[in-house]
Amino acid sequence: MHPTLRRGAIVVLLVLSAACSSGPTSPTTTTQTPVTPLMPSATPPPTATFPPLSGPSRTFVFDHALSYSVSNYTKNSQFVLYDNGGFVLQYVSLGGPGYRGGYTVANGVITLAWEGWSAAGPWGATGTLSGNSLTVRYNDIMQLTDFEDAAYVLAP
Repeated sequence: MHPTLRRGAIVVLLVLSAACSSGPTSPTTTTQTPVTPLMPSATPPPTATFPPLSGPSRTFVFDHALSYSVSNYTKNSQFVLYDNGGFVLQYVSLGGPGYRGGYTVANGVITLAWEGWSAAGPWGATGTLSGNSLTVRYNDIMQLTDFEDAAYVLAP
């Protein structure tokens, strides 16, 4: 090896050795400007008043997926629509009280307003009522929370 290259290699090794063998350094304190979050706060929206889940109702049970394979909990779900405008989506296989809200119907289009919410935005779903069938499509926020579009049929 050429003497100049050898000296250069030794210098590089010494510099790397010194850099690697230096002890840990402690972080220095710096003043940072507070960052304003881009996401909305996790504070729930104002509470809406929904009709009670009582009185005459119709129960729609899962019939089929609308666009892709759905989970077993969706296959075992049902919507109960109360005549007073209240509803509950129940995942029978999961138990629990279900997801409540209120609905309105205009020209066969059903708009579902939910008691649930997300810091990412409001929950929302729309559907159609046609004869004995109900189709439900969720907004992106609900789909990202594992709600799956589906068609339901009126239970006997």
